[in-house]
Amino acid sequence: MAEPSPRPERSSLSHTQSRAIFVGRQREMAELTSALEEALSGQGRLVMLVGEPGIGKTRTTQELASHAENLGAQVFWGRCYEDEGTPPYWPWVQTMRSYVQQASREQLTAEIGPGAAAIAEIVPEIRGKLPDLETPPALDPEAARFHLFGSIATFLKNAAQNQPLMMVLDDLHWADRSSLLLLEFVAREIGTSKISLVGAYRDIEVSRRHPLSQTLGALVREQLFHRVQLDGLTQQEVGELVQGSAGIDLTLEAAEAIHNRTDGNPFFVGEVTRHVTLENITEDPGWASIIPEGVRDAIGRRLNRLSDHCNQMLTTASVVGQEFEFRLLNSLMSDITEDQLLAAMDEAVEVQLIEELPNSVGLYQFTHALIQETLFEELSTTRRVRLHARIAEGLETLYGNDADVHAEELAYHFAEAQTLTGPEKLVRYSLMAGQQALASYAYDDALTYFEKGLAARDIALSGTDAACDEEAADLLFGLARARSNTVSGQQLVEAFAILSRAFDYYAEAGNVAQAVAAALFPIVTPSYRIPGITGLLARALTLVPADSHEAGRILCV
Repeated sequence: MAEPSPRPERSSLSHTQSRAIFVGRQREMAELTSALEEALSGQGRLVMLVGEPGIGKTRTTQELASHAENLGAQVFWGRCYEDEGTPPYWPWVQTMRSYVQQASREQLTAEIGPGAAAIAEIVPEIRGKLPDLETPPALDPEAARFHLFGSIATFLKNAAQNQPLMMVLDDLHWADRSSLLLLEFVAREIGTSKISLVGAYRDIEVSRRHPLSQTLGALVREQLFHRVQLDGLTQQEVGELVQGSAGIDLTLEAAEAIHNRTDGNPFFVGEVTRHVTLENITEDPGWASIIPEGVRDAIGRRLNRLSDHCNQMLTTASVVGQEFEFRLLNSLMSDITEDQLLAAMDEAVEVQLIEELPNSVGLYQFTHALIQETLFEELSTTRRVRLHARIAEGLETLYGNDADVHAEELAYHFAEAQTLTGPEKLVRYSLMAGQQALASYAYDDALTYFEKGLAARDIALSGTDAACDEEAADLLFGLARARSNTVSGQQLVEAFAILSRAFDYYAEAGNVAQAVAAALFPIVTPSYRIPGITGLLARALTLVPADSHEAGRILCV
């Protein structure tokens, strides 16, 4: 009997339900089962399952293990640990110990062969079954290790002759060097055996200098080697996972929100939806902005391994937003050199916290929105405001004459930094952003920008006085246009009142072109006649020559 599969540390399961929930992964499972069936037919295979923390490596391996058992294979698990003090060869010791414990003495004697004494040095349970073993011969260190490796490979091949074996070595990014050397040796020996070796590791942990990287470089040339990359679930699969684990049928909008926040990482999906009910999702969209403690902890562990410069860079970038430029960070982080900043960004890229956008130079983004949000929320309000102010001013300098094109971005940062930078630039960029949104028919966005600009100017929308200057009039005119495209009925009367205030200023200031534009704006609808429109048109008519084109347009309304 095989050792029971261990509880998944990071799996495609949400909450604490059983391993019955498994969605997606059709392509990956097709590759894995193909390699497994080849191995069980006598063409040994080594498969590496690769992905970030929480992506479902262990859960996918469990599904493969169930398939292997159905095909008549024995499955044994070994796991590497990060803790110091773990004995050498520990994942191998776990798998072989489990096999020894369930094998009869006669079976073990026949399979383990003359290398029993050497293997018993690392798997003492063997002496419990075979107490008459002699002490292994004294050899120099290299010869002794070669003898041990050869003995283990022979033992496994003999065992697989009676019943095919699937051996799982999980979390190989924490493996000791001795375990990796043994993996290299055994992998080269199983080509004609019914053995499937399945390794799993986090690619974000494996740099070029990592011991596992050397092992992978040695094994990738072997014909029996396969690498299977696990990426995030699709939006549809996220919905299926939440439905199967939490019993919630997500709307398309909710599934999209969860997918966007988690990039389909099953662990993140499970944590985000841990305490969510159907009512939360349908009635309170704000639930999706919460970052669960489990996600914070997982991200925090990754950040703790990074250098101070890297953490400083990531924290600053988190205030910039999901995307950020090297040029901007370089101007903001004046306490470190450009080379140090580049090294910090390379470090973050290597562990897949950020990535460089394709077809661009110096433009990066966080790989998960939750990473950016976790870093951002760790900042105090005071520090956030100060960073927003530096970012806003840095962006203005960076964009130069093209700053107007980036009005939305600048309006956001100046809004967050208003207590330090004052309202002037917030109003300016809010007005620009609102006008750009109107031009692209994004009326709801325009509404937000105009309201933000008026609030910064401290202009009450319910007043009847004219705007105090042209900038305020432009904000009111923009707001009226945005509102008229997002409301109906009685609310159009309110939009017209705002439009009238803008008209009053333009008329009094002698800006005839803008006054006429305000009067001619089509706020009237066939089904709802707004009081006051006729009077406004009559006033506009007095501002232009009777025989002018503008007069004709007004009379045609």
